[in-house]
Order: sequence, then C-alpha cells, then structure tokens
Amino acid sequence: MDRDGFSHEYPPADWTVEGIADALRDAPETLPLPRYGDSAAWETLRGDDLVGPAVETVLERARSAAGEPVPPLPASLYLEYARTGNRTRYEAVEEKRVRRIGTYAFAECIERDGSYLDDVLDYAWAACEQSTWVLPAHIGDNGPQEVEGLPGVIGDDGRHVALRSVAIARQLAEVDYVLGDQLHPALRQRIRHEVDRRIFTPFEARDDLPWMLPPANNWNAVCNAGVVISALSLLDSPERQARIVAKAARSLEDYLADFDHDGCSAEGVHYWNYGMHHYAMLAATLETRTDGAYSLLSPPIVARIATYPLQVELSPGRFIPFSDIDEDEDIDPFTACWLGRRLDLPGLAARGRRAFGADVAGRILGDTVHALQAVREVPQEWDTPASEPRTHFTGYDWWLSRADPTDADGVLVAAKGGHNAESHNHNDVGTFVFHVRGESLLADLGRPEYDADFFRFSGPRWEYLTARSLGHNVPLVNGVEQSDGEAYSGTVLDRTDGDTRDSFAVDIAGAYPDEAGLSDLCRTFTLNREGPRLTVRDEASFEDPDNEFVEVLVSYHPLSPTETGVDAAGDCGNAVVTADPAPDSVDVERLDDAVKGRDVWRAGLSYETEDSLDVELRIPPN
Repeated sequence: MDRDGFSHEYPPADWTVEGIADALRDAPETLPLPRYGDSAAWETLRGDDLVGPAVETVLERARSAAGEPVPPLPASLYLEYARTGNRTRYEAVEEKRVRRIGTYAFAECIERDGSYLDDVLDYAWAACEQSTWVLPAHIGDNGPQEVEGLPGVIGDDGRHVALRSVAIARQLAEVDYVLGDQLHPALRQRIRHEVDRRIFTPFEARDDLPWMLPPANNWNAVCNAGVVISALSLLDSPERQARIVAKAARSLEDYLADFDHDGCSAEGVHYWNYGMHHYAMLAATLETRTDGAYSLLSPPIVARIATYPLQVELSPGRFIPFSDIDEDEDIDPFTACWLGRRLDLPGLAARGRRAFGADVAGRILGDTVHALQAVREVPQEWDTPASEPRTHFTGYDWWLSRADPTDADGVLVAAKGGHNAESHNHNDVGTFVFHVRGESLLADLGRPEYDADFFRFSGPRWEYLTARSLGHNVPLVNGVEQSDGEAYSGTVLDRTDGDTRDSFAVDIAGAYPDEAGLSDLCRTFTLNREGPRLTVRDEASFEDPDNEFVEVLVSYHPLSPTETGVDAAGDCGNAVVTADPAPDSVDVERLDDAVKGRDVWRAGLSYETEDSLDVELRIPPN
C-alpha cells in the first residue's frame, strides 16, 4: 500500500477465504447488535442516564410518524437531477423512506407490542420494489445504465453497488437480523432476493466498479462496509460470506492508501466521518462475527488515521474546512468512541462523547444502536487532552500552529500546500485560515450545496466560489487564478518549529498556469506566539515587467478597507490585516447569499509591480 512514497503495512492482505470461512463457522452467529429477543439490552439503552434521552427522541419520531403512508418516488422526481441539476428533492424523500425503516424497527424493539411492525413492513417492502437503489446523481458509471436521466432496464446482474444502494441493503439486512421472526416471512424472503441480486451478485462478479479502483476515497469504505455487513447479516453460507469479506479486505487497502503517512485525509473531517464511520462499523461487525480472529484495526496506519480529527480541530466543534466540508461539521460520536476505546486513545473517545447529542438517529438501524452502545461505554473520567502546539501532515502538506495549545479560544493558523487534483479538490494551494475565539476571521468557505454542475470537473466546478482560487486566501496574479489538475501544485521549502514561533514556507508558483507569468512565488506563514501575530509573506518574481498582484482575502465575517489593508470583524473579536508595503488600492466586495445562503466578503489588496514583489500581511487579533 503506497501513497506518494509512503508505504503502509496491511496485514489483511494475507487473509484467505479458507481461513475466514473457518472462523465464521467456529464463531457464534452474532453481530454487535442486540436482537429483538434480548429485551434486557434494549431496556439498558433506554434506562441509561447518558443515552436514554436519545432513545426517547427516536421513540418520539416513531410515534409521530406511525401509520404515515410511504411517500412516493415518481420518475419525474428522479429526473430532476438530469433536467435541472437539483439532487436534493429526490434524495430527501428517499432518505426519509430509508431512515424510517430503522426508526420503526428501533421503536418496536423498545416498545415490544407489535405496533410498528406494519410500518416496517410497508417501508421495507417499498424499498424492495424501487426500480433502482442508485441515486440519480450516481447513475451512469456508478450504477445502472442511464437512458436520458432515468435508469435503464436492470437485470439480475445488477450494477447497483453504489453509496445509497449499499445503505438500503444494510438497512434491510440489519432490520432482518434484529427483528427476525417478528417480520412477515414474505418480507424476509424478499429482502434476501433483492439484496442478493442488487448487491451480492454484482459485487462478487465485478472488479471494475469505480469505487473499487485506486485512487480510492470514502466511497470505498462505505460501499465495502455495506456489502460485508449485509452479507454477514443475511447469508447462510460461510464460504460465500468469506469470499465477500476477503474481496472487501483487499479493496479496503486502497481506501487506507488514500491517507498520508501521518493519517491525514485530503477530504476533510466530513468525509473522514463518513468513510471511517463505515470502516469502524465493519471492523466492529467482523471482529464480533469471527470472535476476534479477524480485525481491520491491525494495519498500524489506522491508529494514526483515528487521531486525525483531534489534530485538525480549530476550536471545540470546529474543524479545518479545506476541501468540500463545512467548518462546523463535528466528529462522529460512534467512530470516535469505538476507535478510541479499541485503540486505547481515551482522548479520542472523550471527544466523541462530547460530540454526542440526542439527535443520533442515523439512516441505518445499526448506526443508531452502535452509537448508543459506544458512547455509554466511554468512562466518564476520560477527557480530551490539550492540543499539540503544531501539526504537519507531510503527505498532503497541511500545517497548523497554535499560539497556546491550552487555550481553546487562542489564535490558530492552518495552511496547506498539496496539489489541485486531490479528492473533493478546490484550487487552493497556499490558502490559510486565521482562527481565534471560535471564529475563522479569514476563512475557507467550505462547500456549496451539491448539484450536478459542481461535480463536472471538466469545467463548471471551477466557476463556483467555493472551488475556484478567487474564493480562497491566495493571490490573483495578472488576473489569472490557479488551475485544476495534479500538475498544479505547491512545494514545501522549509518548516521550522520553536517555542516562540513556527513557520511554514511553500512555493506556490506551480499552482498557476503559464499565463500568470510567474517565475517564483514563495509564501511563508509565521505564527509568533508572543503577541500573538500571524505574518504571511509573499515573495514573487515575474517573467515580464508590468505585473498586477492581488492579495485576496475571504471571510464570512464583514471585511472593511483601511489604507493599509482590511479589518475583519467577528462576533467575538476582530483582526486587523496590515500590508507592508501598503497596497496601491484596497477593494472589498460583499457577495450576498454566496454560499448556502450566507454572505461572503472578499477583499483585494492590489499592487502594480515590475519584475518582483515582496509583501507581508501582518495579522494580529484584537
């Protein structure tokens, strides 16, 4: 397993079908979910002081929705994505349908009076009757053949194995496992038939599903987990289960290879949550089902990946928003709690417990139950440790420095190098975040609402403010933005760590096309802890005379111009950006409702220059 020269040890590569099958035959046929008959386990969850309120929240949702007819999924709704690019209306309806199967099943296990069994039957049967389990945004290469925006005729050979389809399969499989004979026998038969033809058969037959092929991302973990957990829940043959487990284990090596040697994910915490949640869920299921004989936690890199959220937390509940994530995306409670306990990382487990709230009911029955179990098992005396003063992920070249690691409200700067073809990429080599008192006064804008054009990497994506370099804290050079592609990259020149100051220098000229006319552009970030103060220094040289260089700064907080820079005014404090030398002009524009209904302020500090330029931006908090 290798990514950018980093080699990872991967013991599951040596697993054999025969060995897995023997372990499955020898171990009890149980999963880490209580079955309906284990009334004591369900009552324990309900009576627990910490997670009991969350159980009541799920029950209230079930009671309020009981007896509601299954909302329809007409073809015209599926077509909206192809016709308008909107994916949310169809997905919202299908999400409700899938979520309710688990909500009703959970409520039945708690109430135990049969009042929700017809609701489970109706919603699960409706899922079995869907023409496809593939989202309209994922048809084509990732699913059934597309015919002008609708899935074509689908045979038993499937081509269904994609994100939502494995989620539906796993929901049905875990509900069948938990409720067992409480379900109508025709439903149990139908679930097995549909999951087999849509999921197991194509998974076993094909090696060319896009998420299987390196370079992999979160899809790999999500899809492999959905397939394997469904197989361990539904299939009776240990040999067939073992073939599926072995194939998934080989594929998951590519998922782990997408993290750098230090455990960094270029996709950010949101997709760490998504991918590692499913990886951990699969690991927990496989360990239980094989009585501990097979563990996906055996690769050493997993422990480093597990600590990633702790290292990229800006302030409590806020994380570096590089790539397609939002800054306020919190850590997943199950993933942090379960990995923290299993890998002896008490700080991670405590962080997961802190993120836990009443709203833990996920789409999948197992997600809800596993989260409740994992959170309640974290000892109350465990606490989140103080952050490190600095972090550098050497594969993706993310760098963080904290003025005072013991102060959650203190100054933190995060910057990145890398290249412009990373998973969920933005054109942002050399960008940075200035964060203090829980606010990013100079920000990364995160992601927009997803639609069709945003994922058309050949063009429209780079017109979105959140993806183009004009939506990031990087220079605009001779009117030219950074370009997309792996060739457009930064090179780390130097990094120094010290008691009073840290610095990080990156040559970002390579992120710009030839039209920018750059010979060199070295950007150096220095955080002086005494003060504290961030300094961003840009040293540029050009191929020709008569150049324009604009320092671009963006924020969700109001920016106002001064003679030498801008003021950034947050709710809890502000920062004064002073440029030396003073810019020739300072322009600030307010972009109304620019990103998911939020206003964005963008400042441009402009310089007319000849063959070189040396600018310092000094940024203290106030």
